[in-house]
Amino acid sequence: MEELISFVMSGKIRVKILQILLKGKKTPTMLAKEIKTHQSTISRALVSLGKKNLVRCLTPKAKLSRIYSITDSGKNIIDEISQIMES
Repeated sequence: MEELISFVMSGKIRVKILQILLKGKKTPTMLAKEIKTHQSTISRALVSLGKKNLVRCLTPKAKLSRIYSITDSGKNIIDEISQIMES
């Protein structure tokens, strides 16, 4: 678990994505607008988070506007990160 926490915390964008997805499902475009960064940056982060089973693509066959949600593992990791940041 510590390795996953370290992985997420090493990228500010990854932390922000998980925090936003806690509130609900989003597309990469929506995440990019909210975080104020390029969509390609978001897409790369989503792929890496997906490989670690922290986010899930709900529409994998869609070419455009894929919808992502946070997994239970992602929720656990972001909870741990929040506790670390508060202490």
